[in-house]
Amino acid sequence: MAWFLFAIAGYFLYAFVTVINKFLLRQPATTRPLVFTFWVGILSIFVLVLAPFGLSWPGWAAFVYDLILGLIFFVYLFTFYRALDINEASRTAPVIGGLMPILVLLFSWLFLNESLTWLQIFAFLMLISGGFIISLEKSRGSIHEGLRGIKTIALAILLGAVYMVLIKYAFTQQGFINGFIWSRFGLAAAALAILLRPGWRKMIFSSARQVSGGLGSLLVSGKLLAALGSLLVHLAVAQGSVSIVSAMAGAEYIFLFFIVLLLSKKFPQILKERLNAGVIAQKIIAILLVGAGLAILAI
Repeated sequence: MAWFLFAIAGYFLYAFVTVINKFLLRQPATTRPLVFTFWVGILSIFVLVLAPFGLSWPGWAAFVYDLILGLIFFVYLFTFYRALDINEASRTAPVIGGLMPILVLLFSWLFLNESLTWLQIFAFLMLISGGFIISLEKSRGSIHEGLRGIKTIALAILLGAVYMVLIKYAFTQQGFINGFIWSRFGLAAAALAILLRPGWRKMIFSSARQVSGGLGSLLVSGKLLAALGSLLVHLAVAQGSVSIVSAMAGAEYIFLFFIVLLLSKKFPQILKERLNAGVIAQKIIAILLVGAGLAILAI
């Protein structure tokens, strides 16, 4: 059950990274989705620290596959941050977090021949339901406003699910170290490729000049935490069910709720957690669902 612990630890770190990103995305230097995704891609090169643990040349076919995989992940990240930029996070997160695991379950069954027991399916449904409920916020606005950027959201869901299934296949064929590191080369290469377009290059270099020492340190720290969280989640995918690990993302929302609850008094302008009887009931139901789902998987 090491994969279970890796997933929990990874999503715990993701929750901290989400809090850091909430701050970074409010800063002029890092507010644009393309700029944010660029730095994620460039900083992914730090994955080379894992090279001594078994990196080897996978062959040209696998290398090209990994580069394409990294490109898919880059585009997924961009569409995800773009969806957050044009929509309220409270509307975007439940949709992406709720629908992506369902597609992962379908794709992994079709292409990886992965199947779950009835008990695992029950836990799967509890996890995605709990994650959906806890991240859902009641907000003002019309239904039309709630559907802004629906094509971008749909693309993020599709690309995220495709990536999860393809990376699982890479781990199966190449081993974890090769699949993870070479795909990160593809991610970094995609980030460098966008510099070829003058307008994008100017945007990124302009943002780099606006980054202060403190903001730069926070950006690097956040991305290093994200890298560690990504490493743990990918380890979980390599060792366990990609469908279950994907659904366990609901745990991230639980961790995020408690982190925001603790920090909202210190940073009320960035982190807000409105609590009333209805919201408390909603959070309790979600926590019970996710907790029960995790308990079933841990047995």
